[in-house]
Amino acid sequence: MSGSKAGDSGRDPRAGEIISFLRSHGAERLGHAGGRTLLDHLVGTYEIVRRWEQPLVFQHAALVHSVYGTDVYARRLLPLSRREDVVRVAGDQAERLAYLFCATPRDLLFAGTHVWARDLPGVSDRDAHDQPAATRAELDALVLLHMANRAEQARAEDGSPAPWLTDVRELAELLIGSDAVTLPLFVAELAAFSEDDEALTRRAYRDGMARADDPGAMANLMALAAAACPVVPEPCIWQAYLSRCRGGMSMARWWARCARRRLLTLGTAWDKRLSFDEWLELAGVLAQPPDRRSPESAGASASPRALYETVARGHVDAVSGRDSSRSTTQPTALPDAAAGRRRFHRYVDTFAHGDDLPLRGVYPQLDGQPWYDPSEFPLVSYLESHYDAIRDEILGLGSLPFHRESERIKRSGEWDVAFLYERGRRRDAMCDACPVTTRGIESYPAMRTVAGLIYASRMRGGTHIEAHRGPTNLRVRCHLGIQVPEGDCGIRVADETRQWREGQCLVFDDHFEHEAWNHTDEDRIVLIVDMWHPGLSPTEVRLLEGLHRYAYAYARQLSKYWSSNAAAAGGRGGGKPRPQALG
Repeated sequence: MSGSKAGDSGRDPRAGEIISFLRSHGAERLGHAGGRTLLDHLVGTYEIVRRWEQPLVFQHAALVHSVYGTDVYARRLLPLSRREDVVRVAGDQAERLAYLFCATPRDLLFAGTHVWARDLPGVSDRDAHDQPAATRAELDALVLLHMANRAEQARAEDGSPAPWLTDVRELAELLIGSDAVTLPLFVAELAAFSEDDEALTRRAYRDGMARADDPGAMANLMALAAAACPVVPEPCIWQAYLSRCRGGMSMARWWARCARRRLLTLGTAWDKRLSFDEWLELAGVLAQPPDRRSPESAGASASPRALYETVARGHVDAVSGRDSSRSTTQPTALPDAAAGRRRFHRYVDTFAHGDDLPLRGVYPQLDGQPWYDPSEFPLVSYLESHYDAIRDEILGLGSLPFHRESERIKRSGEWDVAFLYERGRRRDAMCDACPVTTRGIESYPAMRTVAGLIYASRMRGGTHIEAHRGPTNLRVRCHLGIQVPEGDCGIRVADETRQWREGQCLVFDDHFEHEAWNHTDEDRIVLIVDMWHPGLSPTEVRLLEGLHRYAYAYARQLSKYWSSNAAAAGGRGGGKPRPQALG
């Protein structure tokens, strides 16, 4: 199938013509799910497909996808005898997809049984024998339309979030390897997302909304929802609002930008009590300093609509003085998504010419520096503000979870570690023992993939870790001082040496040569958290997270396969093969 991207053609006059056609035939009067009209649903589905940056033919198909009815929506806007009229306004390819959407049994499509397409069932009173069999490209396009159709309709009776993310992720798995459809970016972030994760996200969000009278409890629950699901934007909106109410504008800006990024990538509101545009407007406003003439109270907004009226409308009133003015305030421009994708593809291309794994190697055109200002990283604010609790958790572990650091780095003395996250694997016992620490690393952009580590590091007195480099420039490393002895105890990165301080963070690029030492008689303990390099665009981070999740999942499956073969061989085949450790 062919078609140009929406961004290639600027405005899309055909979409306006299709909408006028639908109105003239009564789409605004035909009811649909949730008390809305068929036109509401068709336009909403079109907007999602457009935001997913799909070809124009798919967008136009979304506008007419159910005009003939479906196997679960019996109302027909038009009979199949009017197909030529739809062709004239929407184009033959878009109309063909609308016909197939009507004629194709979705249970067979969702099962991936594409072989039945040669005997495509008809749903009209006229014979369908003259219809050509659906091609693989058309069937793939139908799957995409069903993904958008599901995303658009998913809502509880009051508009609050309903389950749909795992359903859409499972449909997307049918499109892996498709030549016709490019998967939306958010799908990769849901690679390891389960129905239990989705239930946890919805429950935490619902419970957080119910605790609007307790901003601290609400913030904790919204942080849990944002961490449990890496793509839903609304918990981040609430976190931005709560941060701003506390006067934490740096955190409010970070959460607001996170929400905007997630919203634009997901392409639809998750909590449909507000529209996509209203949530986007909120994200823009919350990235701005609040107007001092209209202070906000965290307990004043107990619903999305109340939040919108308090924040967005109040912002417009303060800025323009006109209640009817409605405009989306844009935060500082984010890095260009297209350029990020091109750079990511160059990075992936390097794997075809060597044996580097996705967690290794040099990412192209990524500027580095030895040391960074810790205040530039939102996680640092959390770690330092929760230092007392984090210190008590780490020191309360005792010696039991620590073991010798196994990397092949020359050292003298004793260097022990206790992992919370190890190359993408969550150490549940450690995380459960350190709930405050874990809440921070799971709510903020720590690197929890195969390329990163999160752990407590203990250097005994008299230890020297010799100069070495980290394996990749994708990350920067944060050290929070937990227990720091007085005396000669420090770290050198490139040509500059610094000392740890209890309750304060150091951030550096460990791809530069660095060494550390503790020439005292006491232990030095720090919490080490790897974070994504600040030079990576949000698009690149999402793509890299997807690549790392795939590498981790594939390595686990390969390890199981080798283990099964070794067990079946009964020890007759020599040693047990082992994959290179990824987790």
